[in-house]
Amino acid sequence: MTGREAPWRSLLGLMRPHRRTLAVASVLGLVGAAGGLAQPLAAREVIEALAADRSLLEPLLVLGGLVVVSAVVVAVHFWLLGRTGERVVLGARRMLGARLLRLRVPVFDEQAPGDLVARATADATLLGSVASSALVQAFNGALALLGAIVLMAVVDAVLLGVTLGVLVVIGGAVVVVLPRIARATEHQQAAVGELGAVLDRALGALRTVKASGAEHRETAAVQAAAQTAYRRGMDSTAYQAGVGTATGLAVQVAFLAVLGIGGARVAEGSLSVADLIAFLLYLFYLSEPIASLAQGATQLQEGLAAVRRIDEVGELPVE
Repeated sequence: MTGREAPWRSLLGLMRPHRRTLAVASVLGLVGAAGGLAQPLAAREVIEALAADRSLLEPLLVLGGLVVVSAVVVAVHFWLLGRTGERVVLGARRMLGARLLRLRVPVFDEQAPGDLVARATADATLLGSVASSALVQAFNGALALLGAIVLMAVVDAVLLGVTLGVLVVIGGAVVVVLPRIARATEHQQAAVGELGAVLDRALGALRTVKASGAEHRETAAVQAAAQTAYRRGMDSTAYQAGVGTATGLAVQVAFLAVLGIGGARVAEGSLSVADLIAFLLYLFYLSEPIASLAQGATQLQEGLAAVRRIDEVGELPVE
């Protein structure tokens, strides 16, 4: 382990035993995304069949088949990710448990046991989310976003330019916020560890605390630590809320812009109604890969903060 210098290296090392499962899950996610990308085109065929007074049986069967197959594939994709995340957490906790029990006694005396326990519990839980779903969701979300942009360009390049303009402006603000989530999460986890340390100290000397009538003092210390953890958690929550709001706002603003400009172009005859509906469907589809990208990036920042704290245990001397 290399501590704070290379959290990415430690993260990839924990994921390496599960790389084949993650690769399969990633492929399934891409297949599900491809099915979702094909649905607006199938919907356009249904609309054109209605306009031309043709049979709707074939286009409806194609559209229904795409919906069903995509749903099944995506369900298997998420199950594999969840299982892999739990296995990564199990491996991290086994490693931490074995290392903590082999710490040298003078080193252990310098540490807060409650904080060490928090690294094997709360930090390991954060690690599971980033080691499985975060990277895969970010990767698949980026590819799905790229595929949607290509198909939107095929439908109408002008409306695509409007959409990209909105996404770039709002996406730039999200990129600025992401590193702050990692710092806020690390501070939050440290505060949770401090809370565990205060409780461990008080409970370990409970008889002495009661004999000396120090319950009020220790209660105040626990409440102060809990308040600090709360403030740190609210800092992280505020940044995550900002990212979530920005991703939803990007799609909504783009929708309004496309609806106005696209409606004007339909009125002047330079764009068909079917193309406008297909483009709007792709625009609504964008919300899923954009949300996957944002969620994956957020979880990644949280996971890297957890990796740093877990790696600190790896630097402690053992017998």
